[in-house]
Amino acid sequence: QAVTCDDFAQCMADANPGTPLAQHLEIFKRWYSQSGTPELEASGHYDAAARTYTLTLKQSCPATPGQTEKQPFLIPVRMGLVGPDGRDMPLQLDGETGDQPVTERVLVMTEAEQQWVFVNVPSQPVPSLLRQFSAPVWLDVTDADEASQLHLLAHDSDAFNRWEAAQTLMLEQATDAVDTDGEAPTNIFNDATLQALREVLRNPGLDAAFKTLVLSLPDEEEMADELEENIDPQRIKTVSEALRQQVAHALHDDWLAAYEANHNTGAYQTDPVSVGRRALANLALENLCRVAHDTGDTVWPGKAYQRFKDATNMTDRMGALEALLAGHSPLAEQALQRFYQMFVHEPLVIDKWFELHAGRNDKDGGVLAHVRQLMQHKDYRLTNPNRVRALLFSYFHGNPGAFHRKDAAGYVLWADQVLALDAVNAQIASDLARAMDHWKRLAEPYRSAAKEALGRVAAKPDLSADVREVVQRALA
Repeated sequence: QAVTCDDFAQCMADANPGTPLAQHLEIFKRWYSQSGTPELEASGHYDAAARTYTLTLKQSCPATPGQTEKQPFLIPVRMGLVGPDGRDMPLQLDGETGDQPVTERVLVMTEAEQQWVFVNVPSQPVPSLLRQFSAPVWLDVTDADEASQLHLLAHDSDAFNRWEAAQTLMLEQATDAVDTDGEAPTNIFNDATLQALREVLRNPGLDAAFKTLVLSLPDEEEMADELEENIDPQRIKTVSEALRQQVAHALHDDWLAAYEANHNTGAYQTDPVSVGRRALANLALENLCRVAHDTGDTVWPGKAYQRFKDATNMTDRMGALEALLAGHSPLAEQALQRFYQMFVHEPLVIDKWFELHAGRNDKDGGVLAHVRQLMQHKDYRLTNPNRVRALLFSYFHGNPGAFHRKDAAGYVLWADQVLALDAVNAQIASDLARAMDHWKRLAEPYRSAAKEALGRVAAKPDLSADVREVVQRALA
């Protein structure tokens, strides 16, 4: 039936009578009526003498057009307290009775600020909040430090929060390196973080898919998002490359062991274990090829190229090719040519081939030239939306270190292509134009060059309404 959001929410409440959702249905429905993403601030206080831990949560939501004042949302916070021994502590709220308290519970927040007092807490805990990503909010734990994040990474029983701890640690240290004055450092992560990542990779109790996710390093876009202004894309690119090389070298022996343990999965299967093993093997191979580039070793690029040729599935073939590209191996060009010849009659796979070219690491500054060359390729058509997305969107939207150049050549190409696309497909052109949405956050000389490129597009008299809306909003 055609139903409303109210109908949907009501049926969820009717199916779960007596739950906090049913009791606070009107508050819950604010998720549908209020725009913006809530921000959740958490702080904790441990009283050793009273053996209590007080958790304070505050919620807010930034003003949005037409909604300057926001009422509290209903926010379910699945949580636990991780003790010094790494185990989840029993959770007994003040006033509760019972001999066997649970070790995980959902706190239902309905007010702007609320407190919960846990009793019989024997030692200082580390809070593990929003387990299983229980609510789509921004979380700020005010008293969190590196030690607590390392503790969660090592011990948290919740996979999501364990991953989140790793990402938080790495992203903070990466952005610190970007913000450092002078030359960008080559050692981005400290020894404690590297050891924590090493222990994850070595842990036999963790599955391969989880290890792959935890060891997926922050990309350039994530680092830029953490910085509010004066973003230098070239410095971010340098830091991004440095942290990848650092992890590749520091964990070299572990990457070797991971590859040997996971690269041969037998006949292709799509079960979660096999998928995870292929992902970890490909990540390990990429890091081994990165080390090989620095040491002059030809063995691992050779193994990657052989894996590329022998692969029985696209995941392994792509993984080997991406490893050669990440390791800047001369064999990467041979692999790209072979890949094209193998799949020249499969348009969707050739889209991926264009994407690989445009999204490759721009360490030598040559990606722009590759993109310009591929725009003249016999298989590239400006009238083919999939091909345009594969090449131009991968470059302008997905490869900031290659797009934002100090010589402004990337901006010139962007303006050329937005104007050219506008004549054949205004919708695709407007999507491409959005690559400049955040130009005001850039440092100089990027900011002035970006503004000039936007002005050039905006000056076209017969610009489509779709593109004009995007460009004028960016310039406003």
